[in-house]
Amino acid sequence: MNELRAFVALPLPDALRTPLAGLQRELAEHLPEIRWVRPEALHLTLAFLGRVSEDSLEQLGRSMLSIGGLFSPVTATFTRLGAFPDPDRPRVLWLGVDGGDRLTELHEAVALRLRKLRMPVEQRSFMPHLTLGRCRRPLAAAGRIPAVGKKRLRGSIRFDRLVLYESRLAARGAHHLPRQIVPLQGPCPESGL
Repeated sequence: MNELRAFVALPLPDALRTPLAGLQRELAEHLPEIRWVRPEALHLTLAFLGRVSEDSLEQLGRSMLSIGGLFSPVTATFTRLGAFPDPDRPRVLWLGVDGGDRLTELHEAVALRLRKLRMPVEQRSFMPHLTLGRCRRPLAAAGRIPAVGKKRLRGSIRFDRLVLYESRLAARGAHHLPRQIVPLQGPCPESGL
């Protein structure tokens, strides 16, 4: 059985890639140890699936069509810079995103489809963010992460597509290949999805 790494995400509008690349450059001046995510690969992950079969991926792609019909585009705002697992031991540098209840409901709808298809669903709580970069070793400037680039965190983002990605690992980072693209073109989400 052929297995693939996959995830479901909201891609960024092209117009935001240049400003976010600028933020990454500004941060890189203070945090040179970070390996930055390519601007074209930035996205908001709704569900990371890990390794799944080709058949499961096709089933999920078909199931996502109903989600696109239920949800209209989601507008969100940038919140703050942060790090996982925490600012004192950063491995991942991220930019927070607040899409309110609508973004949470969209995440829950994806998780429900995954459960119905008996696919893996992450148990940790949903914290919407864009991964800006990763680090293999603890950062010397870890305590300064929230302060760097603070003035650049204004603005909003409009998510209008849901994408099922296949993720292929490579020496220069993962390559994300869209397997299914679903426009968000429905009315406001209803409860009980």
